[in-house]
Amino acid sequence: MSYSKGNPELTPRVSFHEVHGKVSDEDLSTIKSEIPSAYRKEEGVLSTSLVFVLSGGEKREKDFLKELIRQRNIHSLRVAFMSEERQGLQPYQMEERWKKIQSAGEFKIGVQLYHLDATDKVYLLSDVDEFYDQLVKILATNSNEQMGEWIISNPCFEVWLYYCYLNNPEKDLECLKSESIRTRSKKLKSLGPKLKLGGLNPCQAFEHMTTGIRNSRMHYDVDENNIPVLFATQIHEMAEYLIEIMNDNNKEYDSFLKKKEEQRKEMREK
Repeated sequence: MSYSKGNPELTPRVSFHEVHGKVSDEDLSTIKSEIPSAYRKEEGVLSTSLVFVLSGGEKREKDFLKELIRQRNIHSLRVAFMSEERQGLQPYQMEERWKKIQSAGEFKIGVQLYHLDATDKVYLLSDVDEFYDQLVKILATNSNEQMGEWIISNPCFEVWLYYCYLNNPEKDLECLKSESIRTRSKKLKSLGPKLKLGGLNPCQAFEHMTTGIRNSRMHYDVDENNIPVLFATQIHEMAEYLIEIMNDNNKEYDSFLKKKEEQRKEMREK
């Protein structure tokens, strides 16, 4: 994507204007002048550290990735996150939107415009829920040349959050087997506070990705249509990529975890 960041130690806070209607050349110049140079997009400059996530869910998935969306503590990797506010997206809707983005070669989030390149990393996050048939048809016609990688969780994204904290799904989540497909996700979300004090917090799960990867892989399997079976998720594949990119840049993910632990120790001492 045509997005570049200069000095990796620079941590500018970007304040974008909300633009309505047609933007004049003078207004555009004003907006550009207020964006620090470290965050200015330059044509022809590619960055493998910018990942586009098109998500069926719009709340907990975004909370999980917030450190990479906001870039307050991590600066070597940024996630451009897109969903549909207050309603999310079904797989067919995601596929349609992704095709339009590919055709245009660009997409916009807020006032930020991103240009796609064949080297960019793109993930499409979807729950199985009651969308099994949609996903089967999509995967049957999806080719590797289409650039986007589908990341599917069964029954929903919360199973990934579960693996970030716990690792006994056959016992902890056994009740989901008797639930109808339409109610499994709701039931799993309600189990969180019962399984762990504070629930399956998506914001803190980012710090437990290595645990989530290990636990998720232990229980990972797909059916004859390449759809993850119940209690399985493919989020570990995306998480592995994110950690790899961050740690390739001065072990930034490891440093982030160390700093978080130091902050907690300081709070306990106080």
